[in-house]
Amino acid sequence: MQLNLRALDLNLLPVFDALMREHHLSRAAEHLAMSQPAVSNALKRLRQTFNDDLFVRTSQGLKPTARAQELQQAIQPALRLIQTACMESNFDPANSQQTLQISLNSATEYLIAPLIHKWLQAEAPHMKLQLQPDHLDDIPAQLKEGRLDFALDYVGFGNEQFQSLKLTEEDLVVVCRAKHPLLNGKITLEEFETLPQASLIPRSSLAHKQSHLRGTPIEQLMVKDLPARNITMHVASFVSIPNIIAQSDLIAIIPKRIAQQFNHSQHFNQSQQSNQQAALQCLALPFNYPKVSIQLLWHKSREHDMAHQWVRESMAKLIQLLPS
Repeated sequence: MQLNLRALDLNLLPVFDALMREHHLSRAAEHLAMSQPAVSNALKRLRQTFNDDLFVRTSQGLKPTARAQELQQAIQPALRLIQTACMESNFDPANSQQTLQISLNSATEYLIAPLIHKWLQAEAPHMKLQLQPDHLDDIPAQLKEGRLDFALDYVGFGNEQFQSLKLTEEDLVVVCRAKHPLLNGKITLEEFETLPQASLIPRSSLAHKQSHLRGTPIEQLMVKDLPARNITMHVASFVSIPNIIAQSDLIAIIPKRIAQQFNHSQHFNQSQQSNQQAALQCLALPFNYPKVSIQLLWHKSREHDMAHQWVRESMAKLIQLLPS
């Protein structure tokens, strides 16, 4: 049966979109600045309009029906076009109340989150920020559907539907504690292959659905050219590795900026509190590796969105504030 568009209340569509994003009545209501009873009433009207339950209550929240998922494929791009058309003429960062949603890994979050927060406070104080982990289910689909605005990543998606902007390059180092019994200023390939190492949990074990993610960042870069490693400890975050290495005889590969930040904080602690905890040695990798590019990724449907363009231009400038 064909739906009579003249009988459809278009105000219901943003409610449907919010419910698809949040899978929860109260969170959708908060996102829309509506009361929960108003959203519940809108859902009732949506069900009547489309002659389908649309969402089924579960212990995890509202689960979309097959009909709801089908509708989302048609409705979400239309809403995006309407939002873009409106934003092109009246986007004002100083008054925008949008929520900026970015997925990124813990190392990049650790370094750049304070800069993003300061930037938004200065130029867009009413905007909200949501930083999501890089092992979310199906990041490309979330970008396409508008549940994410951007992804910050070392690798692209290999899909022409997505645009990318190289923000900066990241150096990698082997780290060990300052008083490591076997290492002093350099590491040989044999030592690298035999000494016990700490490493990230491979991304493929955190996000099974993401075909573009396989292994740790260094494994993604090197593929079959990565030397053997004696990994005896896996962790979930780059950020925890420096503190582990500083208090053990393990070694690890991490972004150079993370090691520098840790050593800087240790130096500050020592001067303030006479803390004698060991810092890190940063050693050159004993093999060649490709440059690590931090890329800003987005779906091509956002290319002409004025707010999106403003964020892209600002991020390109913001990344320059990171230590070299």
